[in-house]
Amino acid sequence: MDEIRKWTLYLMFLVAGFATGIGTIGLFPQFWMKYGLTGLAVHLVFLAVFTYVAIMEAEKVIKSGYYFVELYNKVLRKPAIMLSILVMVVIFLSYYTANTMLVLLSPIVGTGTTGRLIAKVLMIAIVFIVLTRAKEKTFTIMAGGSMVLVISVVVTTIAFVSKIPPTAAFLGMAKHMIVSRHPITINLVMAAIERALYAVGLGFAFYLMLGSFMNERFNAKLIISTGIIIQTIIGILATITMIYAIAPSTPADLLKYVYGGEEGAIYLMGQLPTILADYKGLLALIALSIFFAGVTSILPVSEVGLQIIEFNMRVGRNRAAAYLLAMALFIGIPDSVPSLAQALLLGVSTAIFFTALFEYLPVISSAVERVTGLSPEPSHKIAGAVLFLALVPMGLYSLYTTVKDGGVNWIGALVAVIIVAFGLFGNGIFEKKE
Repeated sequence: MDEIRKWTLYLMFLVAGFATGIGTIGLFPQFWMKYGLTGLAVHLVFLAVFTYVAIMEAEKVIKSGYYFVELYNKVLRKPAIMLSILVMVVIFLSYYTANTMLVLLSPIVGTGTTGRLIAKVLMIAIVFIVLTRAKEKTFTIMAGGSMVLVISVVVTTIAFVSKIPPTAAFLGMAKHMIVSRHPITINLVMAAIERALYAVGLGFAFYLMLGSFMNERFNAKLIISTGIIIQTIIGILATITMIYAIAPSTPADLLKYVYGGEEGAIYLMGQLPTILADYKGLLALIALSIFFAGVTSILPVSEVGLQIIEFNMRVGRNRAAAYLLAMALFIGIPDSVPSLAQALLLGVSTAIFFTALFEYLPVISSAVERVTGLSPEPSHKIAGAVLFLALVPMGLYSLYTTVKDGGVNWIGALVAVIIVAFGLFGNGIFEKKE
């Protein structure tokens, strides 16, 4: 196998691992059971649109010949956008590192403030070692972790289907939910957009970074579309696993999971050790799948943040990694309090609808066209219009619901507003240089 084919395979799994977050294991099955085949069909439509957007972003960076941070700083003259995405990465890491490690440690340290902090410190230490010691092998490690993720999900699904009795109390009820049909409502469409956005992983500049590390010998369409297809297959397998995982429980637990939103999913994850008390091996398998789903998202997102710091501060890789993870830990200490962690998560979840739009700017920008000679095609503009019409209302609605929830969630709403406002209007702060 020549180098291009080998790295094409690596990058396919890298995209799949990045796109397959904990939400693919815990929240996609919830969405599918709630909205049935209708929801799945709408989700796949938006998934295709967002995958096309991701491909266009990577291809634009490849063809421009610019490094992705340089493209924003020197061509678009919008360095604030990269810094707003860096803030998103730091807050994401401060939250997600704890949740990922808690999959393994929660039986020992619990899920309270102290447990979250211990889990966070350990996960950040692992990420730092990978980023600084692996160096040029970091992408290989990410791809390898994604391959392990795919294998573990497949093995887990097969194990659950073969071990859980098909006569389990309400297995038929759960299966009926995924094939049911529903009217297309605003809530269904909005939920489908949200799941598709997270399934592709827009908003963290990953595909811009990916384009910076590929040349025109790589087929971005093949790499990204295959990665997202693998992610979709993992989501389907995860749905089968979750159905069988809940089967030994009660209908009340199933309904609480399906209609309880993120809190319902978190509640179910906490109940799995009880539900699967007679299936210790299955519990270990599903924990392993969720853990690798978290790790394979954390490492690529960390790489994006590291690259932004490295370019803007003109420091080496090790120091950039230290700065990035120190900031994540600095924020992570106070947001180890569960209520504050939830508030900051809501802030990131709101801001991501707008940072996903920030990412698409090079594809349709006249500034990029003037410098590179790459004019946007009509399909690029149509995709941009769909992206704008889908994400802006979602972002505003997310901000409204976060504010409406009140309490500490106001902090999350404020964080989202600051991130988006800085990306839009903060460029004048920086001196403009060629």
